[in-house]
Amino acid sequence: MWDFFFKPQPVDNLGLMRVLFGLLLLFNWYMIWSYLDVFWGVNGLISLKTSMEYGSSIRFSLFDFMPNDPRVPALLALVNLVAAVGVTLGIFTRTSMVLAFMTLLSFQNRNDFILNSGDIVLRNILFFMMFSAAGKAYSLDRWFYNLRFGKSQEPLMERPWALRMIQIQFCVIYIATVLFKIKGTHWVDGTAVYIATRLEEFVRVPFPLLNNLAVIKFMTWSTLLVELAMGTLVWFKDLRYWVLLAGIGLHIGIELVMSIPMFEWVMVVTMLSLVDPWDVIKIESRLRMGLSRIRYRFGKLETT
Repeated sequence: MWDFFFKPQPVDNLGLMRVLFGLLLLFNWYMIWSYLDVFWGVNGLISLKTSMEYGSSIRFSLFDFMPNDPRVPALLALVNLVAAVGVTLGIFTRTSMVLAFMTLLSFQNRNDFILNSGDIVLRNILFFMMFSAAGKAYSLDRWFYNLRFGKSQEPLMERPWALRMIQIQFCVIYIATVLFKIKGTHWVDGTAVYIATRLEEFVRVPFPLLNNLAVIKFMTWSTLLVELAMGTLVWFKDLRYWVLLAGIGLHIGIELVMSIPMFEWVMVVTMLSLVDPWDVIKIESRLRMGLSRIRYRFGKLETT
């Protein structure tokens, strides 16, 4: 158990996950900025007083400690943007992640009436990433370090305890989802997908196939099986990539049919936490070799 949490391993999968997670933070910022005055403004739908009275009793929001001024939401949004860029590029990575988390949490607690599951997962994963070594691969921080001290031929090794917390959080989401679903009747009798795809405010594109009862039952029960596998079988190395592939298919399918902002992509990106970092290194090495061959061939063409 000690080795599981503390035996050093490469951080390349975390670095790659950080880059994509940063892009999600940028998209989240775009959504915040687009509705800044409506949802978080002084004269918005929910006043600061209302959010403090009806929000969680245990909460943190920078809005609570700042003047109720029209400039405050814009200021915090700009800080969130700078932090999201820092996370994506891996510059002052840990500081960027802390600022991104604090501002994200502030916006969520300022108006928690509009949150969905994607917002909560984004926040939870970002919290654990703050304690990880995600900035030590595929980052400007690493590039500057290599310039100063020279590039090591060996992969950087770090204790993966924060990564393990991300993985555990990831699996708990799926296990809890399955346990919650089988308490009711619609997931058990195979009609849940039919009901979900009749919620017009969430449906992106209607699919005629989802009018077929046999297809509906297959989609409902296969969803439960994939989610159960994502929470359990994903820990078995021989099955892991097949399970992750099924999970990607599930989430992309949901994204195509239904509009649930962020959630599907947050889960897909978080799947990188379960990818073996040595496999990421192997893929990177093959890509570098392929690019070297292409450059060599183009070089030969230019000299002839």
